[in-house]
Amino acid sequence: MAGFLQSDYDLIGRSLEDVIIEPIRSILIPGFDAIKKQCKEAGALGGGISGSGPSVFMLSKEEATAKAVEQIMKDIYDGIGVEYHTHVTTVNRGGVRVVSREV
Repeated sequence: MAGFLQSDYDLIGRSLEDVIIEPIRSILIPGFDAIKKQCKEAGALGGGISGSGPSVFMLSKEEATAKAVEQIMKDIYDGIGVEYHTHVTTVNRGGVRVVSREV
């Protein structure tokens, strides 16, 4: 959060490096190491495994980089024959809010 509040993109990138759990969990996600390496080379700030997996995410400063990162992911998964879905979005600047509530 500090990286976002201070617009410190280097801090955001460093904060996305998980050297404890990710190396173990990533072996269960085909192509993960190639995706992370190539996406960072293309300008992504970093990324990782979302939740319990198998979702992978990457953060980018600009939309053009995010689109390039998306294409890298598609190319890798197409190449190894893994079914996937991609989604490029922005960080929510409004914070948490209730969108619907059951009574």
